[in-house]
This record gives sequence, C-alpha cells and structure tokens, in this order.
Amino acid sequence: MARGPGRHEPVHDAIIAAARTGEPDRYLAALLAPRAQRADLLALAAFAAELARVATAARREPAMAEIRWQWWREALARPLGAEATGHPVADHVRALMARHGIAAAAVCRLVDAHACDLERLPFADDAALDRHFVASEGALFQLSGRILGLPANGYAPDWSDWAGRAYGMGRLLFGLEPQLARGRCPIPRTRLAAAGLDFGAIAGERGSAGFVALLADLGRQARANLEQARRHATKLPREASIAVLPLALVGPYVRASERARGASPQRVADVAPLTRVMRIAGAHWFGRW
Repeated sequence: MARGPGRHEPVHDAIIAAARTGEPDRYLAALLAPRAQRADLLALAAFAAELARVATAARREPAMAEIRWQWWREALARPLGAEATGHPVADHVRALMARHGIAAAAVCRLVDAHACDLERLPFADDAALDRHFVASEGALFQLSGRILGLPANGYAPDWSDWAGRAYGMGRLLFGLEPQLARGRCPIPRTRLAAAGLDFGAIAGERGSAGFVALLADLGRQARANLEQARRHATKLPREASIAVLPLALVGPYVRASERARGASPQRVADVAPLTRVMRIAGAHWFGRW
C-alpha cells in the first residue's frame, strides 16, 4: 500500500477489520483501487465505520458518545508533526489528509454529521434529511474522489451530493428495522405526520397501509436519486470512478428492504455477501449499476 513515491507498506489489521465490518461496500471498492490509493481509501472507510458505531456503543450513556466524537475532532485537528495518537485509523487519516491536501475542517465535519445519531427522531423534514445525506455520505464520496486524484475545485459537488442522497436513502431503508428496534426513526417527522403515523406507536403500525405506502415512496425517491447520481458519475474521469462504486448497492438495498417488508413487518433486510461482491465488481468492470 502506498506511502510516498515508490514505497509501499501493509495496512494495519485494525483498519482492514473496521472497513470490512462497518463499511463493506467502501471496503470492496477500495480493494479495486490502484495500489497507490488503496490504503487511504481503506482508512477512510474504517474512519466512517468508527464514527458510525460510536452512538450504538454508547446508546445507554450518551455522554460517552459526545466524549468519543470530541476525541476524534481533536485527534484529526492535531498537526501532522505532532505525536501519534496510537489509534491506527486516526493516525492514517491524519496522514492521508496531508498527502491529499484535505483540510482538517472537512474531515471534522464528518464527525459533526453524526451528532444526530443519538436522537430518536433526528430529522424534522425532508430538507434536514437531505442535508444529513450530503454532509455524511456525500462528503465521504467527495473525500474518496480527492484520494483518487480529483482536484478540490475541479469538479462541482453535484456528483458527490447526489451520490450521498442515493446511497444514504438506500442505506436508510436497508437498515430501518434495526434502527426502529433500537427506538430510533430516521424518517422525517413531516413524512410520518403526513402518513398519519405516530412514532410512539410505530412498533404496532409497521404493517399498516400508511407505513407501507411511506416506505414505497422513499424507495421511489432512492431510485430517482440514483438516476441523478449515475448521470453525474458518468462525467467523472475513469480513475476516479472507484469512488462511486458503492452506488451499485442502492438498488439491491431498496429491493431487499421491500422483500423483507413483504415477508414480515419486522423482518430485517439482508443482502448476500456474494451479491455485494458481484454488484461492486460488475459496476467496476462492466458499468452495471
């Protein structure tokens, strides 16, 4: 894995494990990247996974999540020449920021995007959910593009914003049941109200016609976002297309959520590991989204 011109070193096992477990789509996409960028893409995926699991790990002690997120902010803001944190993911992310000219503020905004992870009903309306997708998933797509050589100001952010919206909505639907089981609902409050649904009683309403219609509408939105993301992604240079490979899972995620919902209101959606691999590989080699 690249570390300076002509030099390569292995990726820390903790980075590989975090990326593979927490961000399998970005992990697989990184494996298809040129060797010079592979390690940094794996570290970015591992970083995303670490941030996402903070709220889950600290569910019963919210203050611990805030402490952990603040630790990440401070670790990432440290000068490159400062002493290493000892955390392999944090130290690698700090190094890749210097290599690719990425400002600490841009990476710290990813931490800030997770502040809503502790809220039971985090999004007031569609606009709030849209901002979250752009600030979280969209930012990760954009940073992946930077690692793959896209200049900071060379491409409009439309491609990463639409990728974030599409992938974010696909993941929301795919992971909805576990979130509801934990007492959290990422569906905007205005959407729930329009469907005549009350979050306090949603456990008993997951099989209702209103809830089914609401999820079907979100699925249509995910597919529409994916079409927009595809149009923008085709304008990217070939070498940067690795960044958008996770979009290949948006369709399978939406279909898996629909199948699970059709079988049982509380069934957890699932995608087979081989399907995940084949979709990522097919998008890379044949452009099959």
